[in-house]
Amino acid sequence: MTDFGSAFDLSTTLRQVRRLLPQLQRLSGETKRQALLALSRRLLERSDLLLEANTLDLESCREQTVPEWILNGLKLTPERLQRSAQLLALLAQQPDPIGSLERGYRQDNGLFIGRYRVPLGVVALVYEIYPEFALNGIGMGLKTGNGVILAGSGPIQKTHQALVTLLAETAYEHGIPEGAIQALPTQDRPADPQEDSLLLLLLQQTRYVDLVIPCGRPGWVEFLLQASKVPILATHLGYGHVYLDRTAPWPLVKSALLDPLARYGREGIPIYQPLTLWLLIHADWAASHLPALVEALLSQGEVDVQAAAPILEQFPQLQPLGEEFDSTRRPHLRLQLVADLTEAIAWINKNGYHQSEAILTDSQAAAQRFLQEVDAALIHINTTPLSAGRGSGIPTLGAIRDPSLGISTQRLHVRGPIDLEALTTVKVVAQGGL
Repeated sequence: MTDFGSAFDLSTTLRQVRRLLPQLQRLSGETKRQALLALSRRLLERSDLLLEANTLDLESCREQTVPEWILNGLKLTPERLQRSAQLLALLAQQPDPIGSLERGYRQDNGLFIGRYRVPLGVVALVYEIYPEFALNGIGMGLKTGNGVILAGSGPIQKTHQALVTLLAETAYEHGIPEGAIQALPTQDRPADPQEDSLLLLLLQQTRYVDLVIPCGRPGWVEFLLQASKVPILATHLGYGHVYLDRTAPWPLVKSALLDPLARYGREGIPIYQPLTLWLLIHADWAASHLPALVEALLSQGEVDVQAAAPILEQFPQLQPLGEEFDSTRRPHLRLQLVADLTEAIAWINKNGYHQSEAILTDSQAAAQRFLQEVDAALIHINTTPLSAGRGSGIPTLGAIRDPSLGISTQRLHVRGPIDLEALTTVKVVAQGGL
């Protein structure tokens, strides 16, 4: 495990992790299960240590006037730690993906061709916000037999150091090879990735690092994409668009959109992604339901409601379209009228992040066309990312039973949830008679 107090040499550290990969691949499913259960228990037993470190980080953030939504993302609470502990326990009980036969067939000459799941190698987890990303990433990395190196870029360095040290020591005590979990040192590291020479050096380590998974604001992730020579699984915060079709029933809009928003506010749960949700509203639906929709949204209190010019003229109490995603201080929704489904699809494909897009409709034909023509990794039909569940405090597919490290917006290797399979690759084996 990383010695945060000693001189740090990145290349030496990565070589050490690389040399451990055969040992990690040989770990039994039971060893990994017991280690993950131990991590889950230790997370709860030493939550006071993590919360104390996090409190110090948050005090420093407030002195730097960090935006409120980022503070919400940085803040650890007993409830958020408990969710991460539950996820680690869930991972422990899931089938071991390593060594499983992906598929196989026998040729006419008797040769058997099989594809077997194997670890990806060394995975770097780089995060700007959401410390749960590191907690969950360590668990998923261990379950898949990968070496893990973590880098916390931003103002939660004490939190980062405490959680990595705690989990690395616990994993070693329960059968995981020492050094399988490493981290970049935290002292005096700049918050700006463009000035973080150690992080930039990590992104160049194509010989030792197989994949980088980032978690942070869109502009921050885009910088990493441009700066990295190592393949990156890019994710995008935010929730994309919800298209309210002409036939969308009001009860569906209420259950899939309005009720989840109210629940977040009522339970005091931060919307971890800085919610930037476009509502594309069919003009015919708006003619019947727009006043009720606006009234319901304004009653939320926790969310700013912005509107394009035609809606703003009718409801001057709304805010004009303004802040960019990275600079928003509070979650907000943006309302815009569209003439029909064709215009909605064109708008989404031109302006969307290709992550998660949703349609609420009573028309099977409209739903099918939306599914076929919208370019996104995840399509929601008559549900929304909000109603699917808040996951573990980080961008995820849904409830805690579906652990992931976000939604990949790319087309190669992984598109959609970054789940356990995304942290593995395959080895093709041709076997003759023995």
